[in-house]
Amino acid sequence: MKLIVAALTISLAVIVSGTYVPSIEKNMKFADKDFLMKQKFFFEILRNIHMPLQYEEYMTYTKTWIEDNTKYTNYDQVIEFFNMYKMDLFLGKGEIFTINNKYLLKQTYMLFSFLYNSLDWDTYYKNVIWARENINEGMFIYAITLTVLHRTDLQGLVLPAIYEIYPYYFFNTDIIRTATYRKIYDLKFGFYGNGKYNVVYSNFTMTYPYEVSVTDTYMKDGMVMDYYYEDIGLNSYYFYFMMDYPFFLGGDKFGLLKERSGELYLYMHQQLLARYNLERFSNFMYPTKMLTWRFPLETGYFSLLSYWNGIPFKYRDVNFMIKDDDYFKLDLIKDWEMRMRKIIDDGFYMMDDGTKIDLRKWENIDFIGKMMNCNMDNILCQKFGFIEMMSKMLLSGMDFVTMKTWPSALMHYETTLRDPMFYKLWDRLMSFYYLFKSYLPYYTMEDLTFKGVVIKDVAIDKMMTYFEYFDSDISNVIPMMNVDKYWDLSVLGRTMRLNHKPFTYTLDVMSEFNGKGVIRVFLGPKFDKLMDLEYYRKFFIEIDQYLVDMVVGKNTFIRKSRDFYWSVRDRTMYTDLYKKMMLAIADKDKFILDMSEAHCGFPDRLILPKGWTSGMKMQLYFIITPYTVTETKSDMIFDKTFMCGKYNFIDNLPMGFPFDREIDYTYWYTKNMLFKDVFIYHIDNTKMNETY
Repeated sequence: MKLIVAALTISLAVIVSGTYVPSIEKNMKFADKDFLMKQKFFFEILRNIHMPLQYEEYMTYTKTWIEDNTKYTNYDQVIEFFNMYKMDLFLGKGEIFTINNKYLLKQTYMLFSFLYNSLDWDTYYKNVIWARENINEGMFIYAITLTVLHRTDLQGLVLPAIYEIYPYYFFNTDIIRTATYRKIYDLKFGFYGNGKYNVVYSNFTMTYPYEVSVTDTYMKDGMVMDYYYEDIGLNSYYFYFMMDYPFFLGGDKFGLLKERSGELYLYMHQQLLARYNLERFSNFMYPTKMLTWRFPLETGYFSLLSYWNGIPFKYRDVNFMIKDDDYFKLDLIKDWEMRMRKIIDDGFYMMDDGTKIDLRKWENIDFIGKMMNCNMDNILCQKFGFIEMMSKMLLSGMDFVTMKTWPSALMHYETTLRDPMFYKLWDRLMSFYYLFKSYLPYYTMEDLTFKGVVIKDVAIDKMMTYFEYFDSDISNVIPMMNVDKYWDLSVLGRTMRLNHKPFTYTLDVMSEFNGKGVIRVFLGPKFDKLMDLEYYRKFFIEIDQYLVDMVVGKNTFIRKSRDFYWSVRDRTMYTDLYKKMMLAIADKDKFILDMSEAHCGFPDRLILPKGWTSGMKMQLYFIITPYTVTETKSDMIFDKTFMCGKYNFIDNLPMGFPFDREIDYTYWYTKNMLFKDVFIYHIDNTKMNETY
């Protein structure tokens, strides 16, 4: 969950060719008119994405793109896009899109290059309008998200949340169908005057066996975990992470920040897997079982999702068998695994140019991560292939090379976390991460200790979780022919989700040291003996990490859960944010630039697992380490007050320190660390699976 905001000062030149206006009140920053008009543009072109544009001001640019070669930074890439499109090689509008397809991946890359290389805002603006009307809708959303996140002149702009741009990937079919059907027979449905009448409820009736296993009962592995599998915040978090570090874009070519991206890729998935298992423990379930590549696979999955055209997501039957032709793909996957194990066991990899990569240096976990992600920064991508993509295709019964696709939930970043097979697959892929780490030496006493610093005690508020209703704006699924009424319509999809009450901890530290330190906080299972930590360490999740100033003597650090470093709270809803923006354009309000609308961050609500009504015993782990400055490797500047940077790091320690390596118990428990028993209580005040 290493979603860290860059703590750097702002450069006015990079903010959307406009500026922010500093406020004299509490140092707030407000968007200027230029910024707001660009913001308005994105909100309008993403409305009703499957319908033609209705805004007169954009219609002039829907017929053709900008062909002037002086309007692009790299015209060669743009020519390649032009040629592909003119030859009718792009996926048609209305077709089902997935990035996990060779042809569609190439097309998306070309579309991104076309928009990314637009020289200025005017060129980009006109090309986006053309693409909105002429390119497949799913591919268009994907490319727009990438350009807004990665073009320096678009930094700070806020897109509507992905689950409100394209609700089909986040809300089950019953919600989408109910909303559209009610609008057909009641033309007043959806307008603000109806108030709560515009809410559509999710229907958890246990009608559909969307996860069934031969050995596990349906109730145990199915609906019990639906609130977690289908959590909108969790699924959008994963989507945005993969947008910030898309595997098919090279850092050198596009000027993207890529420091430690391979290590981050692996650590993020390790933490996702650990968090998932903590939720299983909360539901009295064992840790997920590793995928073994033995067929038939007993676990089936039916997502309850449908594409915009009504076609359901492809499902996986109970006792799933791959096709005879797919055993060749399975051989490729097993061959990849064998080669990866050999490379790690050998302890080095010899590049074609003679460069030797030492795999006994901890920092080269980044090399392993890029190899596994097939990141384009790693020249071995073609040699080792897309292992995760190939595995998901095999489990979905899909082909990588095909003109038409029928993807399963595994094949979209927005939905892949819904399928329990994702976690089984990643439990297997993480074996290479742990194999690499097993060859590293134990952390020494010098590595672990902080001389003169002692954690004396910590006091923690009672930790309590509960279920609550959550409303999202799903108005985008309802076709509107009149743009004047677009923003008077607000249909809310209501689902159940997990949340926790805010809590605070107070850490008492005695120090003989005067200076900076870094506090890391982990949450994990309770174990009886320290020796058990070797097994349980992979289930600890890092919930916070922050820099502190220590003085000689007693130090007291008070930290609120809402301030944890890489967690974020809910976004403002689509139509509400648009209205707020329009008021600012009309000088009737001010549009504040802050982190409340940032796309990055793990949902604050999911920091704690559900726990038990009687109290689930767990442990918080605290460690304070000396601060080591991380060298800045890029001149891209971000203002942490209102936007994400790419993921910079507080210090130079390995991600997951100190749980990332095997443990020597003779000296491991030092004075600058502390385990603290906690109980997580669940307030069962709302019945799950209630039918509406």
